[in-house]
Amino acid sequence: MLTSATRRAATRLPPCFRQCLTNSRHASTRGGSSAVATTASTIAGGDDSCSHKKWSAALLAIAAATTSAAIIEKTTTSPTLAEERNNPEEDLDSTKILNWSGTHSVELAPGTYHEPETMDEFVDLVADSYRKGQHIRPVGSALSPNGLAFDSRGMVSLSNLDKIIEINKDEMTVTCQSGARVSQVLDALRPHGLTLPNLASIAEQQIGGFVSVGAHGTGALIPPCDEFVTALTIVTPSDNGVVKMTEATHGEEFRLARLGLGGLGILSEVTLKVVPAHRLVEQTSVLSRADAKKQLPTLLKRHKHIRYMWIPYEDCVVVVTNDDEHDLPLTGPGTEVSDGKAGKKKIVTVEDIKPKFTRDEQFAPLRELLRKLLANKGDTSLDDDTINGMGFGDLRDVILASGNMLDPDHVKRCNKAEHEFWVKAGGIDLAPSEQKLQFDCGGQQWVYEVCFRSGTYGMPGTNSVDFMEELLQEIESFGLPAPAPIEQRWTSGSRSPLSPASVGSHEKDSYDSNSALFSWVGVIMYLPSEDFDPTGYRRQFITDYFTDVYCRLVRKVGEKYNIMCHWAKLEVSDDPNDSNGNVAASVRKHFGPSVVDSFNAARDKYDPKGILSSSTIDQVFGPKQSK
Repeated sequence: MLTSATRRAATRLPPCFRQCLTNSRHASTRGGSSAVATTASTIAGGDDSCSHKKWSAALLAIAAATTSAAIIEKTTTSPTLAEERNNPEEDLDSTKILNWSGTHSVELAPGTYHEPETMDEFVDLVADSYRKGQHIRPVGSALSPNGLAFDSRGMVSLSNLDKIIEINKDEMTVTCQSGARVSQVLDALRPHGLTLPNLASIAEQQIGGFVSVGAHGTGALIPPCDEFVTALTIVTPSDNGVVKMTEATHGEEFRLARLGLGGLGILSEVTLKVVPAHRLVEQTSVLSRADAKKQLPTLLKRHKHIRYMWIPYEDCVVVVTNDDEHDLPLTGPGTEVSDGKAGKKKIVTVEDIKPKFTRDEQFAPLRELLRKLLANKGDTSLDDDTINGMGFGDLRDVILASGNMLDPDHVKRCNKAEHEFWVKAGGIDLAPSEQKLQFDCGGQQWVYEVCFRSGTYGMPGTNSVDFMEELLQEIESFGLPAPAPIEQRWTSGSRSPLSPASVGSHEKDSYDSNSALFSWVGVIMYLPSEDFDPTGYRRQFITDYFTDVYCRLVRKVGEKYNIMCHWAKLEVSDDPNDSNGNVAASVRKHFGPSVVDSFNAARDKYDPKGILSSSTIDQVFGPKQSK
């Protein structure tokens, strides 16, 4: 059963997240996973020199195994609803929160998870926590793959504080409470003919988390989303209390707070830039790796939004571009017509949008592979109607989970079918920008995304493709079971000091900083659902492999490119023998003493007792001593 606070959080999340917030759900024993992890360490040889062959000899067999009994301890209690208690502060039940990707969870003791109903209640809660020295880490929609917001000492959600405060068409801004989801802001802007400049794949983030972790979309001239922030209000556990900030009033403190990882005060209100609502023409096509490399400098300048999806073991790069329907490049998609001024322009017609292949023809390679895999196992649980009703993401998830997800040959078959799907699924579409800038991210998964400089808009350089060529060479020579896609996006720079795409402050304005180009590359490994993995063994071995082999390989390739991991995907460890044991030190080195010292000085000012900190913040920037 859900506590009242947890129930409110669940009902405010979209359906796919509603089961993520539960009361005393799963004690996570998962059938002796610690013993499994120990076994994995032994198989790997217990050191960094473990070869892929050592993993494949034993891990591939174990990862494919299933057992008939799931050992999941459940605690059933009968919580007393908060509204029925004499003292609402008497929270008798613990709360467990699971992040969207199913990779991290946190359990909080009774009375340490809060969901204030009003802004006054929230401000009082922070002030009270400051007086008592009680931890109160802010959490949004729990979407970060690394559980960045999680802390078992105490947490607060602003999901009830989701008002759209003002839409200012003169200044082209929207002000909202930070608990509002991106989708809510888009809904509020739509009647005014406005929208946000860019999105970060999905629209279910709370605005506070959206900007605090440096979310980003794609577009060579579009910065990460923290740059959309023009003003903010933070509620601080300090003598400063509630603080309103702009660039003009607070300078570097403002730039630190807008991408502050929830460590410099809790965002309560945010003002964001908006743009006129518009429709985007999306073109999806498939290029060879050689053509993708050759055309990239031109494509980056030609298209407003562009992303590459590289498919390991296949000579295939799926290219997705999006452009304003009224500003289509003449060499891009659409039909050429007269512009009425003795020139030409492109428009999109019904014929342009008409798909070349039917849905059945597009999905045939994936459906056929799934049927073969099920037949080989004698599995009749999915009939043709069910398979034919599946979308792309569902099909890929089930195909991978129907075989050994750490077997390179199985992953190669899946990648080949995906290549064949995209060849026929390519084409042109037209829809509002808020629809086209979101896309299916697939099921539960591990994600590791890094960012690095790749020249300037005018001179993109070769870093973007050089990095990918080296990474794919390592993957394919290593025989690493890398599923598709490896996604690559581009943005301009951010002046937020902690942005992975940071170009420094406005005092350092130059052509080089203003036109800086950054590439973002994300690798993934999907996780099987409980239907395919009732014991959790497969998830454990995929997790170990992803962390110990795949992520380490990305860092090895990226070292000379000075990569920085996306904050929501950064995994750190204080165990020097862990594969993530040196990550925190590398992050400090990346940003340098000046930025680290500035952030810590702001922490001293706005969170002197360290009650907003988390394990990641403490390991990267150093733990704060309670004052």
